[in-house]
Amino acid sequence: MDGYRLGAVVYHPKVEQIWAEFRAWFGEQGFALAPHFYERYEDQVDDLLDGLLDSAWNTNLAHVTVLRRAPETARALAMRDTDRGWRSLIVARADAGLSSLDDLRGRSVGFGDADSPQAQILPVHALRAAGFDPARDCVASRLDRDLGKHGDTGGAELAQLARVRARELDACVVSSVTWDAVGRLGERSELGEVWRSPPFHHCCFTVVGQDERHARFRALLLSMDASDPRLCEPMELEYVNRWVEFDPSGYRDLIDAVDAGPVVVGDGAARMA
Repeated sequence: MDGYRLGAVVYHPKVEQIWAEFRAWFGEQGFALAPHFYERYEDQVDDLLDGLLDSAWNTNLAHVTVLRRAPETARALAMRDTDRGWRSLIVARADAGLSSLDDLRGRSVGFGDADSPQAQILPVHALRAAGFDPARDCVASRLDRDLGKHGDTGGAELAQLARVRARELDACVVSSVTWDAVGRLGERSELGEVWRSPPFHHCCFTVVGQDERHARFRALLLSMDASDPRLCEPMELEYVNRWVEFDPSGYRDLIDAVDAGPVVVGDGAARMA
């Protein structure tokens, strides 16, 4: 074997840099890590289930997919501190006079990629639970920009936000992480929140079956220190301050959404290469 085979989807060129640096650090700890890179989460999930990977760095949707396909043997090892407590938001121009779901009835609302948990699947599920069906109560416009990446790039969210600013849409869905990033750039003064979803969790490391190396991999993850000069840059690039225990409670809504289906709204007419 070539080491502990870890799958990661390359949603940005930085992913390969991150795992090259992590691999070197794990090697210094006496643990051979072998990153395997993918273009799509679907392929990564298939390889994990086929035994070609030992663990997969998965989105919440990819993790739930594995749980559904291997309910007796799949589990998660750890997650980032920043994976906890995400929300999906609907935002609009501050001068649009939109402050509630009722105000959005009949209005145009942008959603992200069809496979984005935070910009499509979870907000649609939460909106329906709140008595607002995007397929019926508004004019939903979907942007399929990075299918296979489960919304990791944030590209569709930012593109839909640009359409709101340009008055092509009345409102759009963004994740709380995207919203916070826009705020740090000082670019949301003309925007405001209309609605926010219940909290949910995002990525985690998924494994299938038993392997004594899982415990060692997990222990090393939890020991990583962002103040270590060898780790500060890749951990910052990975948007993690520290790795933490997996918390299954933040996945319940996504499990329910996937089980309920269908979860995709919007005709997808607005697309961007």
